[in-house]
Amino acid sequence: MADKRPIQVFYEGTALKITTVLSEATADTCTITIDDPSENVIVDAASMTKEADYVYSYVYQSSTSNDEGDWVITIKAVLGDYTSVTQRRFTLNEQD
Repeated sequence: MADKRPIQVFYEGTALKITTVLSEATADTCTITIDDPSENVIVDAASMTKEADYVYSYVYQSSTSNDEGDWVITIKAVLGDYTSVTQRRFTLNEQD
C-alpha cells in the first residue's frame, strides 16, 4: 500500500528534525540513512536519539549547497530478532 502522507518541503540551509514513533517502548538500535535526489548516501546508518519511550529523532543540518529535489529517509529499528524498515520522502528547495 502506498504511503498517503504528504511530502514535507524544507529549505536548503535549515535544520530538519526527523522523528519516528515505534510500536515498542525501546529498540536495540534505531538508525537513519538519508539519500539525496541523485541517490548519494548523505547520512549512513546514523544512530537516532531516544527522546522518550517509543520516540526517536535525528537532526540533519542541510546546506545551501545541497541538491534540490526529493530526498529519501530510511529508518531501521531493531529489537531482538525483529527488524522494521520504513522509508519517507521530503523535498528540499532553494530559499528565495
